[in-house]
Formats: sequence, C-alpha cells, structure tokens
Amino acid sequence: MRKLHLVIVVPMAVVSLMFFSCVSTQEYKDLENRSKKTEQELEALKREQGQYKLQIDDKEQEITMLKKEAEEQRALSEREKAALQATYDSLMKSLKDEIAQGQIAVEQVKGRLTMKIAEELFFETGKADIKPQGEDVLKRIGTILKKIPEKNIRIEGHTDNVPIGPTLRVKYPTNWELGSARATNVVRYLQENVGIDPLRLSAVSYGQYRPVASNRTATGKAKNRRIEIIIIDRDLDLAKKMRENLK
Repeated sequence: MRKLHLVIVVPMAVVSLMFFSCVSTQEYKDLENRSKKTEQELEALKREQGQYKLQIDDKEQEITMLKKEAEEQRALSEREKAALQATYDSLMKSLKDEIAQGQIAVEQVKGRLTMKIAEELFFETGKADIKPQGEDVLKRIGTILKKIPEKNIRIEGHTDNVPIGPTLRVKYPTNWELGSARATNVVRYLQENVGIDPLRLSAVSYGQYRPVASNRTATGKAKNRRIEIIIIDRDLDLAKKMRENLK
C-alpha cells in the first residue's frame, strides 16, 4: 500500500507578507517604547525646568534684595559722611580759640575723627579732676558729639614717661592708673553732665606707651600728656542687646 505525501505549497508572496508583518509589529513596539521613554524624559525635563525656574526666581529675589541693601548702605554711608563732616566743622568752629592756642588738635582721616587735648586744658599736673575751664570745653565738645548718636566715643588717657611721684603713688601707683582715672572722669562728665548715652562711651588708658613725641624734651612730654577723644562706628545691634540686658 502506497503512502501519500501531501505537500503544501505556500506562495512566496504570502511568506513575504508574514515576514514583513512581524517586522512591522516589532518596529511598532520599538517606536512605542521609544515614545514612552521620550515622554518620560520630557516629563523629567519639565520637572527640572520647574526646579530651575524656582531657583532662578529665588536668585532674582536675592539679587533685588542685595541691590536694595547696597543702595540703602550707600545712602547711609553718605549721610554718615555728611554728619561726620558737619561734626568736624562744628568742632573746628566751637574750639577755634583752643585750636589756635595749640591746646586741641582735631583730625579727620578716612571717616575717623580724633581730638587730641593737652593735659593743661583739662587737668592739673598729676591730677585727674577736670578743671572748670576743661569742663566748659568738654561741654561744648559733648554737645556737638551728642548730635551723632550713630557713632561711639572712646576716651583715651595718655601720659609721659615720668614716674608718679611719692606723694601721689598711693592714689595712682603708675601712669596706667592716672591715665585711666582721667579718661574715666571725662566719660562720666559726658554721661552725667551732657547726657550722652553711656552705651556710646568707653574709657581706656594707654599710660606712657603710645607717645606722639619724644619724651627726651619738655615739649615732647607735654604733647604726650593728653586726652584723646575718638569717634568710631557704632554697633547698633550690639547696643540694642546690651540695653535690653540692662533692664
């Protein structure tokens, strides 16, 4: 008995169609996956863009604030310069006689105002009590300095290098103590008699250790025996905290 073999002949056109159909389906899936990936990347970029925009907005606000602060600081600096110049002019006018006699020197350098006051104007030799003549001068000075509350006032006591004599050594063992007592008395006068805020005031003694002239001559020693009044910038935030602590 013979076996029959069935041979099915598939046309090439049909095979090609099936092959390309599979390829098209794969390409479609690839494109679909690429599309989804691109969408995800786009969403990520949008999120990043939103974050960058927030950062840009923050930086723009910061720049605006800094520009405003810089402008305010510039305006404040200009006002302080004008106030300091007005103070200098007032002191020169009020103290013209003492300046002419060489008893007071007023200097203004780089926003810093300094007065050097000879011992003879404020004190007797070896003493720390302010003379009546000195009180008059100090009141004039204090009245002017009271008008610039944004500045601090540092009082410095300076001496020559002559040791304290035996009779005064009990009260002032060295020139340190004499310079300190003189500076402190000036500070107290400005507070108690002129009404200057004590938070603006400080007293310091340098004794004989910051001379402005040679101690080898009488003239040099006289220049070294002095009170210096220094006008310096004030830390208003610190002053506010200190005032709160004093309550």
